[in-house]
Amino acid sequence: VAVRARPLVAKERMTGARMCVTADAANSCVRLGNARTFTFDHVFGPTSSQDEIYAQCVKPLLEDCFMGYNTTVLAYGQTGSGKTYTMGTGDNAPVLPDELG
Repeated sequence: VAVRARPLVAKERMTGARMCVTADAANSCVRLGNARTFTFDHVFGPTSSQDEIYAQCVKPLLEDCFMGYNTTVLAYGQTGSGKTYTMGTGDNAPVLPDELG
């Protein structure tokens, strides 16, 4: 399981919003304040690139898929959590190559 903390969007920055989670990629964990920590296979912070996520998470799954294994790439989360941002829109290149679409 991989987690990505998306950057704040313009509207959030304009209203003075702050990040509510801390992504600690080195320790593969996400912190909610000082109280709770959750560990995942991969953790990406708001400055992570699509290329980074593709190389670490998607490419190995695609290679397995082409070898005949079943794989899934799923973006899951509440509205506004960053699913579309991660899967790719506008200037943000898609995390899945177009040729798979």
